[in-house]
Amino acid sequence: QTHRITNMRGLINVGTHCAVNSVLQCLYVTDDFRIADSTVASELTSVLRAMDRNTRGMPPCDPHPLVDALIRYSEMTHEVQQDADTVFKCVLNALADDGDPRCKQASGLWTIRKQQSAKCSTCNAECVSHHAATNVIVYIGENKPNKLQDYVDDYSESFRVSDYHCGTCQEETELIVTTDITELPAVLCFTVARGQRCVQRGELMVNTSAFDAPQELDCSRMSVTSQPTKYELYGMITHTGPYEFGHYAAFVKKKSKWYFVDGDVVKHCPALPLSYYNVPAHLYMLMYRRLHNVNISWM
Repeated sequence: QTHRITNMRGLINVGTHCAVNSVLQCLYVTDDFRIADSTVASELTSVLRAMDRNTRGMPPCDPHPLVDALIRYSEMTHEVQQDADTVFKCVLNALADDGDPRCKQASGLWTIRKQQSAKCSTCNAECVSHHAATNVIVYIGENKPNKLQDYVDDYSESFRVSDYHCGTCQEETELIVTTDITELPAVLCFTVARGQRCVQRGELMVNTSAFDAPQELDCSRMSVTSQPTKYELYGMITHTGPYEFGHYAAFVKKKSKWYFVDGDVVKHCPALPLSYYNVPAHLYMLMYRRLHNVNISWM
């Protein structure tokens, strides 16, 4: 059971954009995330500052100007519900494109650095490239771990490509692709891939398998970095309903207390959110911050 509280502010639901609200609540409790004024950034700054003003009796914040700014920046519309993962990446991309180095620095809080090696199995000719990502995709289902710690411990992006023609040795051979995470971010986002295609219906369905996310996560086995690899959970976005739309809500941790936030409804959670019925079956996005991370303010 959750209890209604008044020391956090909710957000007015703007049409079909509950995904925006859930992402906003997670950004709000990301201590290191403060940005400078500009287009999407200025509206994001305004709503985050408004969420700080949470004295008793104040109405919920209105994220409408931010939704409008995101629509101008991207292909979002008022009529179509957006995926929370899409909204999250749209916000980070808008900040990275802003031109203000402080905005780019803020968006970089989630940046995962990777090195990929593609090697010919016959002549060992190798091509090395570098990539970046803002989240880790978690695949669930048959023969997949149902605990995030197990998934992280066994994490691998390596694969093999058969029938590969090598331009160096001119042989039809196999390509060995290996990807290493070379730098973990200050804030680590995991997105649970719950969409699965139903062959009988020919449409995407939601996999509601329960998935466990620990309060503290050890990422030492998924990265070759020498950085600290211990993280703590501070934000979760849930999705209920059909794959194409449904509803998004969030659980966020502020000053060591967990809160459930659904639009303008904000409630304190006396118990850990994952202990609530059906929450593990609807986890969609998980936010972890590095333990003992230094706080920096841009706002």
